[in-house]
Amino acid sequence: MGSPVTSTPALADIPPCSTRELAVGLTDLFSKADGLPQPTLVIIYQSTQHFSLQFAKSAASYRALAAWAQRFGAVLASEDRDDPQGQLCRYVCVTFDWFGVEVQAYAYIPVDTTGS
Repeated sequence: MGSPVTSTPALADIPPCSTRELAVGLTDLFSKADGLPQPTLVIIYQSTQHFSLQFAKSAASYRALAAWAQRFGAVLASEDRDDPQGQLCRYVCVTFDWFGVEVQAYAYIPVDTTGS
């Protein structure tokens, strides 16, 4: 007598969240970020299911992004590159997952005359 053939049904693909659902998730993210410095620009990307949080072009954004990294268990990364206007800057970025939605928090910090 052979073994019974069993099959596991495939899980249905979960449809992407609507912009409204993403906005609710973003509101929840900000409630968990209570007390942290806030970004100057927030973009919800419905098509790619992620949030983009841009912080001010100032040295204070280093500390702000470090605080976000610590709160949400992310790594702070930086590299020298040109900002969207073509000026040399230090791009500082924190990327983490918020309930399946990628969050990218970043700042373009101008490089001063000493090169830092």
